[in-house]
Amino acid sequence: MTGSPETDTTSSPETDGRITSADGATLGSALEALDPAYFGFVMSTGIVSIAFFELAVPVVALPLAAFNVACYALLLALFAVRTAAFPRRTLADLRDRDRHWGTLTFIVATDTVGVQFLLFFDAVSVAAALWAATVVATPPLLYYLFATEVIGAGKADVSERIDGAFLLVIVCMQSLAVLGGLLAEPLAGYGNAVVLLSMSYFGSGYVLYFVVVTVVTYRLLDGAVRPDDWTGPYWIAMGAAAITTLAGATVGPLLGTVPGWEPYAPVVVGATFFAWAIASWWIPLLVVLDVWAFLTDGVEGRPPVWVLLFPWSRLGFGDRLHAYAPTAWGRVFPMGMYTAGTLNLAGIGAFGALSVVPTYWGWFALLVWAVTLVGTGRAVKRVLVGGGPAGDDRSTAT
Repeated sequence: MTGSPETDTTSSPETDGRITSADGATLGSALEALDPAYFGFVMSTGIVSIAFFELAVPVVALPLAAFNVACYALLLALFAVRTAAFPRRTLADLRDRDRHWGTLTFIVATDTVGVQFLLFFDAVSVAAALWAATVVATPPLLYYLFATEVIGAGKADVSERIDGAFLLVIVCMQSLAVLGGLLAEPLAGYGNAVVLLSMSYFGSGYVLYFVVVTVVTYRLLDGAVRPDDWTGPYWIAMGAAAITTLAGATVGPLLGTVPGWEPYAPVVVGATFFAWAIASWWIPLLVVLDVWAFLTDGVEGRPPVWVLLFPWSRLGFGDRLHAYAPTAWGRVFPMGMYTAGTLNLAGIGAFGALSVVPTYWGWFALLVWAVTLVGTGRAVKRVLVGGGPAGDDRSTAT
C-alpha cells in the first residue's frame, strides 16, 4: 500500500520516509532521505492557523502563521539543497509509487502559505506569485503521477498501493481553487479569469473526489485491515471533502459577479453543503478507527492510562508506544480544514447555525497538531544527535 504504518516496524514502507540507522546518523543521509510528505507539516500548521483566524483567536492564529511561513522557507531551502546534492534520489522519489504522491503536499503547502500571506500580511503580490507557480506546476505533476500509476510492469494490486494519500489529488486541485477565489477581488483586472480558472479546479476536484474515494474505500473493505494498516492519510477522505467545502464557499458566491455564471451560484453553494455533509459523515468513523489503532497497535494487554485518556498522545509521547511518522500530519490537515471549511460555509446565508461545530472541533485539531509537533521534534532531535531513526523514537518502555 502507498501509506505505511505509524508504528514500530523496520520492514514497513513507512521507514522509507525516515532516516534509519542503515542510512547513517549524519545530516547528509538525513537530507538525502528527507520525505517529500514533510510539506504536510506546513499544510497542517497553515490551515490550523487559518482556522483560528476565522475563529477570531489571534493569540493562536498569528504565532502559528509566522511559524509556518518560516518553516515553509526552511523546507524550501532543504529540498533545494537536497535536489542539488542528490538529484538521483529526488528523481527516484518521483518514480517511487510508495512516495511520489507525497510531492503533492508541496503544491497544497504553497497554496496554504499563499492564503496566509493574504489573510495575515495582506501581501497580494506574494500570494499571487505563489498561486501562479502552483497553477503552472500542478498539471504536469498530476499527469506524470497518474501516468506512472498506469504505465509499467510489476505493479502491486490496487488494494496494496492505494491509501488516503491518493486523495491528495483532490486536495491539490481545491487548494488552487481556494487561493484563486481569494485573489479574485485583489486582482480585479483579471477577476473573471481567476474565478473561472478556480471554478474549473473546483469542479474537476469535486467530480474526481467520488472516483478516488471509491478506490480508497475499496482498499479499506477489501480484506482485513490491521491496526498498523491504519495511517494518518486515510483522514484525507474527510479532508478532501472539507477543502471542497472551503473552495465552494470561497468561489461559489463570486459567480454572481461573472457574466453568464450568475444562475450557477446557488447550485455551487448547494453542492458545497453536500460536500460538507460528506466530510461530517466521515468524522465519527475516522475517530473510531484512530482510537482502535492507537489502543491496539503494538499494545500488549491493557493500554496505559495516558493512552486511554487521549489515544492521539502516542503521536508525541511514549517510547515503545510512540507512533509518530511523517504521514501523521495527514490527519491534522483534515481536522483543521474541517474547521475552516465549516466556518466559511456558515458565513453564507442559511448555514449560520453550523458555526457552533468548529468552535469545539478547532481546539481538538489544535491539540492533535500539538502532540504531532512533539513527535516531529523528537524525530528531528534523533537525527541531530545521531541516536537512530528519525521517525521511530521508541525503546522498550511504555
